Amino acid sequence: MYLRIFNIQKILILKTQPVIAVLFPGDMGTQIAKALINHNFKVITAGEGRSERTLQNIKESGIIDTYSLQDTVEQADVILSLTSPEGSLKVAESIISCLEKASNCPLYVDLNSNTPALAATIEQLFLSIDIPFVNGAVMGASKDVPDRAVLVVSGMYRHVFINLFSSVFKIKDAGEKTEASSAYKLLFSMVNKGINALFFETMTAAAHFGILDELNESLQEFLPGTYQDLVKTTPTYPQHILRRIDEMKGLTEMLEDENLPHIIASGTAITFERVSKSGIFKNEKPEGVVETLQNFKKLL
Repeated sequence: MYLRIFNIQKILILKTQPVIAVLFPGDMGTQIAKALINHNFKVITAGEGRSERTLQNIKESGIIDTYSLQDTVEQADVILSLTSPEGSLKVAESIISCLEKASNCPLYVDLNSNTPALAATIEQLFLSIDIPFVNGAVMGASKDVPDRAVLVVSGMYRHVFINLFSSVFKIKDAGEKTEASSAYKLLFSMVNKGINALFFETMTAAAHFGILDELNESLQEFLPGTYQDLVKTTPTYPQHILRRIDEMKGLTEMLEDENLPHIIASGTAITFERVSKSGIFKNEKPEGVVETLQNFKKLL
């Protein structure tokens, strides 16, 4: 095992221009690709079957479109999976199908904030065909890459990733246990998403009693630190609440599997589902916390 790690590191270090495949260039994937290109990495992707928006991202960011997934996989030294937790397994299976027809042995890095159970499942798929795997997650929004966002990685091959990209990104080493970065991201998310769920439930009741504006003002006055924390996250909920629901359900599943308390995690998911189904965030793109919370008046 350790000889294999050494060989992978040697191959990546000796290559003057390692080829990085980003699958796929959505908002996060595009920002990560741009950061890599700015550091003289060659970045490729497979545009075949992708949306018009993704194709536009590819064109505007300088990513090389090899068109087919098979060609992308065959050229890659490192493959970064940047899709979604619900799509990560499907992408992994597609990559494995391509690798079975290829002669190279790329490092596969999953950055999709999976549950620990899903991360372990994907790792076993790659190890079964002798492909090194790194589990990871991105802490922060796409606009925060690369200056403020942090890439959390774990697993036996994580040092290959860290050595290769530490000059490009802020990276946190979560340790050798593959599932660690997944648990890290989910548990961190429980804090900031739990705070938002608390405010959403509070604003629902405040709107009911007709005191939303007054209570909002008092919260800003007496809890300025907490309110400042909401600035970075709350306005993103109208666009991304479905993703937040999935993430909190994943967290609940993780805690249940480990026989750990999960009341707040499951309650957060339920709160977000209720808000989503109410439709108050539909077509809304608020610029601030107050504007976001004003939407709860629609529940009257």
